[in-house]
Amino acid sequence: MDKHSITAQELLQLLLNGSVLPVHIMSRSAFIEYRIKTSIWKPFNKFEDHDFSYLDMNKTIVTYCKNESCMSSVFAADILRENGFKAFAYRGGIEEWRSLGYPSESGEI
Repeated sequence: MDKHSITAQELLQLLLNGSVLPVHIMSRSAFIEYRIKTSIWKPFNKFEDHDFSYLDMNKTIVTYCKNESCMSSVFAADILRENGFKAFAYRGGIEEWRSLGYPSESGEI
């Protein structure tokens, strides 16, 4: 792990104390199917528009995608940090989160 990545256990701790906003950067259908609890959806290709008005500057933002081989979460977190956010990438992604049985949800919001 690098200094801009976060582990599943670290993310779980932030989630439990309410200081994190997980950002699901995959497709809308993947978001509806299964996501980390309290996640919002912002597909990776939308990060280029630099519209971050939907994000709370006071929260730690954690981007995630499918699994460790997906680098989009790293690039998205980089963009957020460049724009003044405290942001990390959760490299394990939704596959690891699901395998650990950590808090999740599904369906439309």
